[in-house]
Amino acid sequence: MKKLLSVSALTLALTACGGGSSTDKTPDVKVEQNTAPTLSGSLTLSAKALESTNLVVDLKDEQNDSVTTTIIDKPEWLTVTTSSNQVTFSAEPSLFEVANHAFTLEVSDGKASNQYTLIVNVAENRAAWQPIELSNSEVMGNWQSSDGSVQLSFATEDTGVIAQNGELSRFDWSNPDVIALNTQAIDCLHECNQQTLLEMEVLAKRDDAIRVELFNVSTDKGEVVTLYKSNTELSSAYYVDMDDNTFHMVNHLNTEGEESYFEVSIASYIPTASGSTTSFPYAEFSATLEGKTLAINGDKFITNSYANQLNKEGYEVNVEFDLNLVNAEVVAQFDNFAVLKLQHVLSYHDETDAANIVESEELTEAMKVQTSVVALQKLTPIAVPELKVGKTYTGRLNNKNSDTGEGLTLRYLPSFFTITAADTVTVTFNTPISTDSFKWHYNLDNNGDTIKVTGNGLDTSLQFFTQPDGKTLMVRERNKEERQARLGYEFIEVIDDSTITLDDYKHLFSYLRQDYTSGNLKTYWFINDDGKGSFYYADQYGLENRANFTPNTYWQFEADNSISFAMMSQCPSAFDYSSCKDEVLGDDENLYASLINFKIIHKEADKFIFDRLFWQRIYNYSDKEVEENIYQNSYWLGIEK
Repeated sequence: MKKLLSVSALTLALTACGGGSSTDKTPDVKVEQNTAPTLSGSLTLSAKALESTNLVVDLKDEQNDSVTTTIIDKPEWLTVTTSSNQVTFSAEPSLFEVANHAFTLEVSDGKASNQYTLIVNVAENRAAWQPIELSNSEVMGNWQSSDGSVQLSFATEDTGVIAQNGELSRFDWSNPDVIALNTQAIDCLHECNQQTLLEMEVLAKRDDAIRVELFNVSTDKGEVVTLYKSNTELSSAYYVDMDDNTFHMVNHLNTEGEESYFEVSIASYIPTASGSTTSFPYAEFSATLEGKTLAINGDKFITNSYANQLNKEGYEVNVEFDLNLVNAEVVAQFDNFAVLKLQHVLSYHDETDAANIVESEELTEAMKVQTSVVALQKLTPIAVPELKVGKTYTGRLNNKNSDTGEGLTLRYLPSFFTITAADTVTVTFNTPISTDSFKWHYNLDNNGDTIKVTGNGLDTSLQFFTQPDGKTLMVRERNKEERQARLGYEFIEVIDDSTITLDDYKHLFSYLRQDYTSGNLKTYWFINDDGKGSFYYADQYGLENRANFTPNTYWQFEADNSISFAMMSQCPSAFDYSSCKDEVLGDDENLYASLINFKIIHKEADKFIFDRLFWQRIYNYSDKEVEENIYQNSYWLGIEK
């Protein structure tokens, strides 16, 4: 009790001394802190296309404030509703939304907020599919998936080009209940074999896209994909033909107002009195781009052809036709390829023929304007690859005819060369009538971007490119006097001779080029163990009849591990290659005589690059004299299985 009184007295004393104003305190008022609202529960919504689905999660705000829920970048097919203690998400996706989506979600009471991630997984709903028919005009144009795995160009009302996972194909198409695509090899131009049959069923459409199922009838498998209209502006680029060949035509699309140039194969069909004939001439032209149209500069003449026709007296006469380019257009440009549409027309070279020929329905149809669709693969310029001294590479440096000095004309120079020093390259070739090799030397001036090559009458430069498949092309500079496009050659290191064996040649080979022989014919090559071999030029002598091949050549395995052939018909007295060769070379009266040598210069699984040297003695009717020529080319050949 005494202690309490003492404290009170002290308090009074302090007050009396005037200290009250400095020591008075206002009682603390307790302020409640605001907290951001929170959500609890799974924020993953699983939905099906064309169905409505809801997801409800719990909402809590400690202060019971009014809360708003916002979906950042919310699509129209997704809605959100907020109540006092729940948030409801409603999804009604279309077929275009089939995918896994992630959205940023914000809940706020106006003073504080929290963010979450809302996952919406939209699955296919095959039960709700209702196929849609499109008109041809709606189908026409260019389409691609968002990831580029499917790219389509409906270039005309019956032809186009498709790329699936980087593999290019041509196709013929029709549009009944479903859009049917009959795909073929990209480099086949006429009477092409079907590769696959794709049925494209349209499931949904909007202004900029269609949702389709690409169903492969051959494999009984389908792929559902959204295709978007592709209307990108054209850009300058280099392009190359897609022939399975060791040399290529390199084209340039220039969008900067300068000259573009092209050289592409087309198919020209002429009905005849006794059948038909198809040729595959090159359409060479330079042009200036106007929008997507290639305004052709200069002459539009492509080539001339002869075909037998019936005249009005009932006789067959040989008629000359001219093939002319009408117009050209770039119809599509994707990341790795472009599509050209060329229109061309046949006409009588001599208009007097028109009055004398009985025109059949087929001929009348053939002389209407025809359209060719051509796909070209994009090239990427690169620096000059490392050239190793002592190594040999594929590629042709010179293209002009050359005289060997012994009355023998070399029509095409060898398709490989050897780096003999840092600034020197040597080309070597042999002939069947000489034991000595011919060697030509060229100087190299390498600035890293191009190589200038001079010597032996050659003055040109080389540039290097890569194709989408990673292969390298060595490309000569353009010579407009020779041709519109530039010539490119596959640039590969030649394999060591010692790795080649006779067994490498003991297969049934065929040329891989679609256009090497006309129509559907292939060139088959096969050798037997008795020094005899076979060459055939028709499918009916193919795989199933290989046991019945009648030998028509002698062969010999050479010291450089190449193989030589001589046709038996040219040497009736011979018994092996050596005696046949001597008989052919010793008979000056034997015209159209020939000897052939093949050498493997590159291997790639069951595909090979062969260098082919073809010696021939022919009669030149223009000069009225016998000529001996050598043609040297390289070809891809594949093993038939």
